[in-house]
Amino acid sequence: MKMKKLLLLSFTIFSLTNLIAQPSFTNRNDLIGNYDGYTSITVDMNGDYLDDFVRVSGNGIGIDYQQADGTFESVFIAMIIQWVPDWSAAAADIDGNGYTDLLLGNGQRASFLFANEDGTAFTEVFEDLYIFSQRTNLVDIDNDGDLDAFVCHDVDGNHNYRNDGNQNMVLDFNLIETLNLAGNYASLWVDYDNDGDTDMHLTKCRQGSTPGDPERTNAMYRNNGDGTYTEVAAAINLDDNEQSWATVWQDFDNDGDFDAFCVNHSDANRFYENDGTGVFTDIIVSTGINPTDLGAWENHGADFDNDGYVDIFSEMARELYMNNGDMTFTGIDLAFDEGAVGDFNGDGYLDIGRAGDLWMNDGGTNNWVKFALVGVESNLHGIGARITINGDWGIQIREVRSGTGYSHMSTLIAHFGLGTSTEIESVLIEWPSGTVDLIENVDVNSQHVFIEGENVLGTSDFALNGISLYPNPTSTMVNFSLKNIEGTPVRIIDVNGRTVLKTTISSDSNINIEMLTNGVYFVQLQIENKDLSYKFVKK
Repeated sequence: MKMKKLLLLSFTIFSLTNLIAQPSFTNRNDLIGNYDGYTSITVDMNGDYLDDFVRVSGNGIGIDYQQADGTFESVFIAMIIQWVPDWSAAAADIDGNGYTDLLLGNGQRASFLFANEDGTAFTEVFEDLYIFSQRTNLVDIDNDGDLDAFVCHDVDGNHNYRNDGNQNMVLDFNLIETLNLAGNYASLWVDYDNDGDTDMHLTKCRQGSTPGDPERTNAMYRNNGDGTYTEVAAAINLDDNEQSWATVWQDFDNDGDFDAFCVNHSDANRFYENDGTGVFTDIIVSTGINPTDLGAWENHGADFDNDGYVDIFSEMARELYMNNGDMTFTGIDLAFDEGAVGDFNGDGYLDIGRAGDLWMNDGGTNNWVKFALVGVESNLHGIGARITINGDWGIQIREVRSGTGYSHMSTLIAHFGLGTSTEIESVLIEWPSGTVDLIENVDVNSQHVFIEGENVLGTSDFALNGISLYPNPTSTMVNFSLKNIEGTPVRIIDVNGRTVLKTTISSDSNINIEMLTNGVYFVQLQIENKDLSYKFVKK
C-alpha cells in the first residue's frame, strides 16, 4: 500500500455571509438535444474540463457537449445499449485515454461503456452474470493508481471489479469483502475518519424485510490501510436499520470532517454529525429538516447559493434545504426533485440536469472557485482526492467522487462557494497516491486545473546530498543531516497548508519546534536553488 495521507488539524471556523436565501432555476431545454435516458450524467466527457450532459438509452448515447461560450453541441452516438442504466451510472476515464467511460447499473447486469481513442464511439462490455445493480462507483479500491468498480447488488452480495491496467475489469470478490447480504442500495466512498484512505459507506434497504433484519442495516467499511476493510457501523453509531436509500456525505459545518444525511423509508431520517474522530451523533431533531418526511430516494449535497455551506437536494416534501451555517437548514420548493449536478455555463453556480430537462441556476453575487484534477501517479480524474481550501472563513473540504446519491452521476469538478470572501489563502490537495500539493493565493471566481505533483508540499522525499531530518517524531528540535546550512530560511506548514512558523536554521543545523502543538508538519527550505520539503511529526 502507498503511504496514507494526513489528518486535518482543527481551526476556528468563521461564518460566511449568505447573500442568497433562495436560489432559483430556469428551464433551458432549448439549449440541449432531445435525448432519452432516466439516469442523468453531468461530467466532462472529452477532456476540456467543461461539464457535459449525457443520457443513455437503448438506442445510443446523447451528449450535449458544453462549449466555452455557454452553448452546447449536441451529438447522438447511435448504438445498441443492451443494458441501459435504469438504476444508476458512474463515470470516469477508466483506461486513461483522455475520454470518459461509463459504468451502467441495470436491473439485470452491470456493464461498462468504454470510449474509443477520440471519444466518437463506445463499446459495451459486460459479463453474462445476473446483478440487480443499484448504485455503481468508480474508485481506486486497492490504491494501485487505476480505477476499480463497485456495484451494489439488491438481491445478493455486492460485486467488485479489479482494473488490471489493460481496460479489463475483472470480477474479484476479494477486492473488498462486504457482508454476503442483499439489500445494497447506495454505496459512497468517503474518508470518514480523516486517516488518509477512502472508506465505503453502504446504505441498505430490503423490500419485504422486518425491523432488525441485518439485510437492511447500514454498514461502514473502514479502510485498514493494508488492502483490507472492516465493517464498523455499530461502533461509530451508523448501524441504522430503517430502510435507507441514499446518504449525503459532506462537511456541513466546515469543521474539517464529513457529516452525513440519510433518507429513510420506515422511520425517521438521520443527520449524523461527525465528532472529528469518526464517531457520529444523530442531530436530525435540531436541523430543521422534518425527521418523518419519509420515502425519498435521491439525495445529493452541493453549495447551490455559493455562501460557503453545503446544501441538500433531496426528494423530500421540500426539494432543496439551504444550509444556514449553524447546522440548521431551511427548506425551499423547486419545480423538480432530482437530477445530476454540474456547471453548464461556467458561471460558478451549480445547475441540474434531469432526463430531458436542463435547469440553469439563476446565480447571484457570491464568489466561488472550482478545481479540475489531473492525476499522474493517481487515477486520471483524481477520484478519491481531498481538496482543502483556507481563507478568512476557516476551511472547507471536498472529495472527488464517482457515484453519489442514488442513481445519477454528477460532476467530477470540485466546487466551493466562498460567500463574500475575495481571497483564498491556500489550496491543499491530498491525492490517493499520498502526494500532497499546496497552491497559495488562488484566484476566486475561476476554474483551475491542477496536475498531481506540480506543487508538491512534501510527501515525496527529495534527496540532496543525503539530507534527512532527525529525530522524527520529535518534541523539541528538528536536526538536519546536511551541515553548513546555518542561516537558511525555513518555513513550517501544517497539513491544512497554513504557515505556522518562519525561522532560520541555527549554527547547529537544527530548528526549535517546541512552540508547535502536536501533529504532522512539513518543513520547507531552498538549497542550491532546489526547493525541498520534508515531513515530520511533533509529539
